Amino acid sequence: KAAKVCYAAKGDAVMEFGLRRAQGPDAGIYGSRASVIGGCGSTSNVLAGQLFDIPVAGTHAHSWVMNFPSEYEAFRAYAETYPDNALLLVDTYDTLASGIPNAIKVFERLRASGHKPVGIRLDSGDLAYLSRKARKMLDKAGFTDAKIVVSNSLDEYLITELQNQGACIDSYGVGERLITSKSNPVFDGVYKLAAIVENGEIV
Repeated sequence: KAAKVCYAAKGDAVMEFGLRRAQGPDAGIYGSRASVIGGCGSTSNVLAGQLFDIPVAGTHAHSWVMNFPSEYEAFRAYAETYPDNALLLVDTYDTLASGIPNAIKVFERLRASGHKPVGIRLDSGDLAYLSRKARKMLDKAGFTDAKIVVSNSLDEYLITELQNQGACIDSYGVGERLITSKSNPVFDGVYKLAAIVENGEIV
């Protein structure tokens, strides 16, 4: 499955994001390992990263944003904590009206202090449309090298659709449909019971 997802991404980076949806801790850990063997460049699973020397990557959660009085304050706090790894999740409230504009404000502060922002992540809505709008907004603000990462129930079919729609995406975070074998979740097995009569007894 990882190989199919990575093939569909056509060279764009793919991060394995499946730990919280994995069917048990072992599935999460060894699923991360298998995903990297299949072509993913990194995992959000810190333990798998430690155990197997896999690059670890990810962003903050929606809960991080909601823990602050405003989206801007959440982004600013994250950027101050990780000034050289600021990749902001912009869809908690309104992607185009507040998320991206607030991210740009924080990116401008980072740039003024000598740091380079990484980019944004989109996790809901029409990802193709939003990515194109985000690219225009980031470019207009002078952040032409800021990355656009997307997630949200992705698989090889959705990634292909996004590419066919001309989405402006640099990296994909693929979770539940990779770690749980969404496209083929059942493994068939057949057990046939047979017996013979031997010396008057059923064996």
